Amino acid sequence: MTGYRPDIDGLRAFSIIAVVVYHAFPGLLPGGFVGVDIFFVISGYLITGIILQGHSQGGFSAAEFYRRRIQRIFPALLLVMAFCLLAGWWILLPHEYVALGRQTAASSVFAPNLLFWTEAGYFDTDSRLKPLLHLWSLGVEEQFYLLWPLLLLLGFRFKLPVVALVLSLLGLSFYLNIAVTGDRAASFFLPQFRVWELLLGALLACSGVTPRSTGAKNGLAAAGLVLMIAAVALINRQAMFPGWWALLPTVGAALLILSGPVTPLNRLLAARPLVFIGKISFPLYLWHWPLLTFCRIMEQGEPEPPIRLAAVIISVLLAWLSYRLVERRLRYHPGRFTPLWLLAGLFSLGLAGLAIIRLEGLPQRTAEFNGAAAVFQWPEPGPEHPNHCDSGTATLGQCLQDGKPPTIAVLGDSHSTNTFFALAHHFRQSGEGVMRLGEGGCPPLLNVEVRDSGNSDHCLETTRATIDWVTRNPGITTVYLSSMGPPYLNTRLGRYRMRSRENPALADNGEIFAAGLAAAVQKLLSAGKKVVLVMDWPGLGFHPQACIDTRPLRLTGFEPQPCQTPRKRHQARSRRYRDIVTTVWNDNPGTWLWDTPGAFCDQRLCHGIKDGELLYRDPGHLSMAGSRYLGERLELQQSGGGDARPISR
Repeated sequence: MTGYRPDIDGLRAFSIIAVVVYHAFPGLLPGGFVGVDIFFVISGYLITGIILQGHSQGGFSAAEFYRRRIQRIFPALLLVMAFCLLAGWWILLPHEYVALGRQTAASSVFAPNLLFWTEAGYFDTDSRLKPLLHLWSLGVEEQFYLLWPLLLLLGFRFKLPVVALVLSLLGLSFYLNIAVTGDRAASFFLPQFRVWELLLGALLACSGVTPRSTGAKNGLAAAGLVLMIAAVALINRQAMFPGWWALLPTVGAALLILSGPVTPLNRLLAARPLVFIGKISFPLYLWHWPLLTFCRIMEQGEPEPPIRLAAVIISVLLAWLSYRLVERRLRYHPGRFTPLWLLAGLFSLGLAGLAIIRLEGLPQRTAEFNGAAAVFQWPEPGPEHPNHCDSGTATLGQCLQDGKPPTIAVLGDSHSTNTFFALAHHFRQSGEGVMRLGEGGCPPLLNVEVRDSGNSDHCLETTRATIDWVTRNPGITTVYLSSMGPPYLNTRLGRYRMRSRENPALADNGEIFAAGLAAAVQKLLSAGKKVVLVMDWPGLGFHPQACIDTRPLRLTGFEPQPCQTPRKRHQARSRRYRDIVTTVWNDNPGTWLWDTPGAFCDQRLCHGIKDGELLYRDPGHLSMAGSRYLGERLELQQSGGGDARPISR
């Protein structure tokens, strides 16, 4: 490894520009997030080169290595984390401040990627609203560097070929990255699936391979740049990333590094403006995301372009100030206790995060907004919910029960939770007990696989086991099948992919949905159950936060919009879904239908507020008030004709 290469700072500039543009204006660079992967290659190359150089000179010290890492990373990191906690005091609601506390505590021990992996799921907070989400990459890096110098030292001690060590670990990590494409959260956040990118840089540092001819160098540089440009232009959020796609940015970066500093492209990367951006790339990475995130939170949605541009400009200014006034002064500070003070600062911020969690986000800060915002804080209840079922149903997905021996079961996806609370409210004064069995993202379709956003199917066995359990349980007399509909049928959006185990030839989601629903109904009817198909309620088409003001601090004024959507829009969006449910209902005599849109829609509009109460907690799910409202309007119609009729309590 040679000395300082300004072209690598230029490569850093390419990476950070791609990341910042993607985060601020994603339409301009749909694959800009791959800049992080380029950073990984650069980091692996430089850090491994430092370790090898120190060893060859007989002066490598693990303690000195960790000291340098602390003084390199911590100064700007402490500034940004402290800023986020301070800004959160004024900007965030209690549940949001608790979430920031968790992120801060995890980041203080370099485990934010593990936190975000555990949080990924159907009801996870929008990733764009997590101020410290970007620190996942720092978690991966530091988890790698906690072990990598020690592994290299062991290799030196036992005279293992370094290249062979790097290649074996790189190959294993890349294989795992390819093998777990069915779990996108794990492959994105966990280190074992990402360290091959750092090891690719390490391979450059230890292999000693250097192209000799000018033509070869120029060709490698050109190929590298083409691959990186292709990555930021062709990859998008829907791609199975990292996977094979990650080879584009990482191999591209590796080829540019390998080509050396003297090609025309590398000299271009070494231009002073790019070198300047490269030098402030780390603090710029730290600053830009929280500023954009807080803007989104305060604006209750994606801010207007001028606001996002202003956030980027301020990020650049703060990055330069951080680099000049803090990072450069502490990075090479010779003080014996400097790393200890920095560690103490980081752990203190972590303790502050834990205190925020313990104090439940200090709700007194935002007392005047807490009541209005509470409607949006209801998550899908889990095992900690007081109405969770006993351990006998642990393999049947999420289970809820109203406290009475169940005679009614609600099966389905997250919308069935709303149906459960509606029925529990309706039958609250009767002897009928209600339970809910299901899983978010899993409609009650028998023998159907459902892949959500490219992840592995997690619905087939859960739904089959749930239906089997209900059919075998003589206490359950009535079964409600409830799920959202149109999103499963809309293959244009590409989120849900279905496959019928009974009829693999079916390729259309609508046909598969119809076949799976009919199979579920027929199995339940054959077991002597009363079956009720729940026609799903209208989606709002916008977030109900647009209807009421819940933000303690805003950048611009707030004008509440009417909390309603045209009935014609709902009818157009749900026409095919409605036809499917109606056909299954008519084709299976004795089946009942609960046509819920009638509770929300008049001749012209479908309403999100009734009698001053907000009925929705997001664009599709009902609030607790909405579930109670629906339960008070329970009307069923039996197949074979007849008007819908109320069901007495």
